[in-house]
Formats: sequence, structure tokens, C-alpha cells
Amino acid sequence: MAKKVFVSGCYDLLHSGHVEFFQQASQYGDLYVGIGSDATYLEYKHRKPMFPQEERLFMVKNIKAVKDAYINEGSGVIDFLPTLDKVKPDVFVVNAEGGSDEKRRICKERGIEYVELQRTPHAGLKARSSSGLKKALLNVSDNTAQEAGIPTRLDLAGTWIDQPYVSMYHPGWAITISLEPTFEVRDRCGLSTSTRKMIQKIWPVKLPKMDPEMLARLVFCFENNPERHDGIISGAQDSIGICVPGLVRHYYDNNFWPEKIESTQDEMTLRFLEDHLVMIPMEPRRPGCS
Repeated sequence: MAKKVFVSGCYDLLHSGHVEFFQQASQYGDLYVGIGSDATYLEYKHRKPMFPQEERLFMVKNIKAVKDAYINEGSGVIDFLPTLDKVKPDVFVVNAEGGSDEKRRICKERGIEYVELQRTPHAGLKARSSSGLKKALLNVSDNTAQEAGIPTRLDLAGTWIDQPYVSMYHPGWAITISLEPTFEVRDRCGLSTSTRKMIQKIWPVKLPKMDPEMLARLVFCFENNPERHDGIISGAQDSIGICVPGLVRHYYDNNFWPEKIESTQDEMTLRFLEDHLVMIPMEPRRPGCS
């Protein structure tokens, strides 16, 4: 009798990478798939899935390598637990970046073999990921995609350190991350909408291909033109956070522009942040609030 194998995921933008993962997992036995529910997806990703759970279930069930599939009834990262106990598999397979000590512990408690597979594309095919497909979709030239094509930025640390009246007392780092929005970027909610709007006056659809630091400096100078009458200098971390991709830190010491800028686009680091950062929409700042 064949062993039972279990995998779990959302599988919203189903692609060849998922199918190859299913095929590799099915080498260990009959493959059963747990699929994240719409409610869990919304709770975890803070947006609705592109395809509702019944449609995702239909697609996964009809993949040749899959024996059967279910909608997970749990919630959170371990939403698959009720399905796992229902299937009672012999083997639990995860992608390496989807592995965790908690999943390993759950398997050990239930006497299930725990297997981590490296993400590899099928022979002759390009490597695919859901985040890569989302990026491609954002480049579609309709009005919504035009708005989404300009990144926004999230300050992770060092707010106001880019102002000399702060860094003159204690130099330090600002840490920002450039985001490709899959949500509505609301005005005056702390996501640098004013700098984004300045950028869209020059490049309405997407940022030009050029050195990111030079691009950030151009945006900073354009936003802080000499004819500005309010006497306020917009901080450099807005333009840097938007224009320099990935996770970025910039060091300020009594100047408007940082002394150094360091960035990383390490996929594992960015995947960790994507999985763990939680954004809660806030109401716009009231009129007149600086």
C-alpha cells in the first residue's frame, strides 16, 4: 500500500513551480493537498486571494500528481492542522523556505516523516514564484496597474533621523523597504504618498531603469525644489525607500542626504519580511497635521 504524502499552501496564482513541487512530493507516495481558505488568506496576507477557495480547490484537484485536496479548516500559519489529522499522512513535504521548527515538531509528535525540498524548476522551464507573477501582473498597462507600478516605502526604523535637527544630536541609520503595492495606497497614511505623487509627475507609469541611488537623489531634489514655499525639506528616506529596491539602510549625520546607503535583495530575507510584516491600514492624518 502506497504511503500518504501531505503538502499545504494557498496556491492562489497556480504556476509551473507549484506543479513541479507536487510532482516531486508525489514521488514519496499518494499526494494529498491542504489549501488555505479565503478567510486564512485574508488574515495572513491582508488582501483577498485572486481566485476563491473553491476555484483553487478545483484546479489543484485536477493536477495529475494530486490524489485529493481539501480546504484547510484551521487558521494562521498552521491552518493545515485539521486537514493533517484527517489525512493522517506518512510524510509531510514542504519547500525549504516554507519549513519551520514548528512544522517539524508537529510531525515528530504525530510520527510523520518531515521532508524539505529545494525549490527547483521543471527541466527546460523558467523558475516561477507567486511574487514574481504578481510583479509581472503589476506591469499591465491599465489604470490600476499604472498606479501600482510605482513602489511605495515602509519605514522600519529611524523615522526622522533623515532630518539634520535630529541626526545632529545622534547620527544613525534609517531602515526602509520598497514595496510593490497590491493594496490601495491611501493619502497621508505614512506610506510617502506625497513623494509618490511627485514621482508620477515625471514618470506616471513606472520608475526608469537607472542607478537607484542616483534616481533617489533626483527625486529628492525634484521634491525639494528651491521654489518650495513651506520651508519644509522632505526627508531623503522617502525617495530612497521608494527608488532603491529591497531592504535598505541609510546613515545620516547632520545632513539631509545620507553618508552611505546599503541594501540587500536577498530572496530569503525578503520572503521572511513578506511573511512576517503586518500592515494595518490607518485613517489619513487630519488636515493641517504636519
